[in-house]
Amino acid sequence: MKQPFFFLHIPKTAGTTMNAVLDDNFDQSRIFDLYTDDQREKLRETTYEDLAQYDLVRGHVFIVNFEDILDGPIPFNMFTFLRDPVKRVISEYHFLKSWPKSHLYRFLNDNDISLTEYVTSNRPELRMRGRNSMVNSLSGVGHATIEDGLEAALHHLKDRFFCFGILERFDESLLMLNNYLKFDRCFYERQNVHAKRAHYPVSPAEVALIEEHNQADIALYDRACIEFDRRVKLLGKGFQSELRLFQKVNQRFQNVSRLIMEREGMETGDFLNAK
Repeated sequence: MKQPFFFLHIPKTAGTTMNAVLDDNFDQSRIFDLYTDDQREKLRETTYEDLAQYDLVRGHVFIVNFEDILDGPIPFNMFTFLRDPVKRVISEYHFLKSWPKSHLYRFLNDNDISLTEYVTSNRPELRMRGRNSMVNSLSGVGHATIEDGLEAALHHLKDRFFCFGILERFDESLLMLNNYLKFDRCFYERQNVHAKRAHYPVSPAEVALIEEHNQADIALYDRACIEFDRRVKLLGKGFQSELRLFQKVNQRFQNVSRLIMEREGMETGDFLNAK
């Protein structure tokens, strides 16, 4: 039986751009999304065997036990994306505070939550926010220390996921993923229709504070980048030629997309919403 794919979408790692590519390559009726409360409620009523009949499962979901998915009756092929931890936290904070549909929009604005408080607060609403979110997303539960969680996250990422990407090396990541998924179409648009600016002023003190509270994520990211480099080198010179050709053609695609967006009054950005 064909193994389904599982895209573990860590927030603010360009997953929306990735999802746009996936939408172009998977039948929508064969995708099980896990982004809304209704979709997650549907998951509770769906058996493992029913879920495994889909070609792709994706979303913001906290996985308690990865072995349930990786070693189940029908194992899933899992992949994800990482991002520079400091930039990810900053982006997440501003996104949640500026997007009215986010579940923390009212809380962050009504309580005038600063970036510093977002990272350091022990308030229940923020306890799992702004601190080692990537490690927590990739490790599962039951670890005595954050260091144990880091090792579990690295194990899943390097040894159990069939592929992972790095936002800062998106084109290489996309082509590496394409080696497995064999996309019919993998061009993407650089656009952001939700935010006027993709960058926010942050003080050195705020950066230092984010680094202090995200040491495990920083270690995960650094070691993942080393592993990513190793995998790219294994692909050889042919991969570099493929990358240059893809970037050349995709730039033309983006130029056309930008002209269309300008005509429609949209604004360009780094990635499609970069959720």
